Amino acid sequence: MTFLLKRILAFLPGGILVALSTIAIEYEDKERLVLDSDGWLIEFNKASKLVSRSGTLAASFGSILSVDVEHSVNGKRFEWWVLNLTLQGGKKIFVGRSTDSAEVSIAAAHIANAVSKRVRAIEKIGF
Repeated sequence: MTFLLKRILAFLPGGILVALSTIAIEYEDKERLVLDSDGWLIEFNKASKLVSRSGTLAASFGSILSVDVEHSVNGKRFEWWVLNLTLQGGKKIFVGRSTDSAEVSIAAAHIANAVSKRVRAIEKIGF
């Protein structure tokens, strides 16, 4: 399936492609952490303390309050986990999602370490 089609279908009601979504560490060293979230590259630049998403500035490390892992289950489908950054003022930046809890937890731990913030677990049931 092409990348563009996958991006479009992923945001349709019901999240048709949640089952195919992944978050993986693409690259990490002492200067940068780069995640691949369904083809979107999210870079955490430790030197400049900036987060960019596919080359566009998304946030500074100072504006991040927490790294959130949201567990979603509604009883009608499979369960999944969503990884977000919560910023000052309540804004959230979507990082990625997966049906693999370990995959999301590992990514969250690496992000939290890079930005020196804590990881919060959020449970969402019945929507």
